[in-house]
Amino acid sequence: MPHLTLEYTAGLRPDVEFKGLFARMHDVLSDVAGIKKGNCKSRAIELDRYLVGDGTSGEGFLHLDVRFLEGRPAELKEEIGRRLLAVLKEGFESLFEEGDLQVTVEIRDIERAAYFKIPTGSLDYR
Repeated sequence: MPHLTLEYTAGLRPDVEFKGLFARMHDVLSDVAGIKKGNCKSRAIELDRYLVGDGTSGEGFLHLDVRFLEGRPAELKEEIGRRLLAVLKEGFESLFEEGDLQVTVEIRDIERAAYFKIPTGSLDYR
C-alpha cells in the first residue's frame, strides 16, 4: 500500500523514464505522509482507446490514481496531490510544449476492512 496507477493517452509518446518518475512519487509519499517506500506499488498504462472532448482537438491526458488506506486527513491528501501534480508536470515537461495536455491526480481511500495482503503478517501500512 499505496497503489499508484498512471494512465496516459497513446498519442503522447512520452520520453519519460517511468522508474525514476515513480521513485520521485514514492519520495513524495514518504516525505509528506511517512509512508514506507517499500510499500509503494506503481504502474503506467498506455491507453490506445480513448476520446477527449469531441475528438477533433488532438488533446491527450495523464491521470494519476493514488489509492491508500483510509484515515489520512484531507489536508494531507491535498498536499500529496499538489506535490504529485508537480512531479508529473516536471516529468512530462516536453509534452506541455507540444500541445493540449490535461493532467489530473485523484486520491482515493481504500477501506481497511476491504484490503487484503500477503504476507498477512506485514500489515504495517505506513
